[in-house]
Amino acid sequence: MNHNSKHIIADFVRYCARELNIEKLPHVKLIADKTWVETYRSFGEYNPEEYTVKVYYLNRNTADVLRSLAHELVHHRQEELGMIEAMSGETGSEIENEANAMAGILLRDYGKQNIKIYDLDV
Repeated sequence: MNHNSKHIIADFVRYCARELNIEKLPHVKLIADKTWVETYRSFGEYNPEEYTVKVYYLNRNTADVLRSLAHELVHHRQEELGMIEAMSGETGSEIENEANAMAGILLRDYGKQNIKIYDLDV
């Protein structure tokens, strides 16, 4: 990951925090270990106990990384609002569907402000 990508990711985290009214940002960890994806069968994770968002970034377009990041930040905001329950992360649940929809909205709106997220060489 180059310096420009790191700058874009940091800016996007700030953007999501504003748009989602996040009270306190979790620690964001960018993962490059492919075995993490194979183990968790996901490109991202929100862990309220550790107060972390983890996103796998290696060999992914910046916009795709940002979408995963937004999804997990939506889960963080849902946790702040007391919406997360034991089975909230199940595929098709209201919580999961909201995170998917909001991640897409955040990404598209941010992309209108910063077209570099779609660069394949970033």
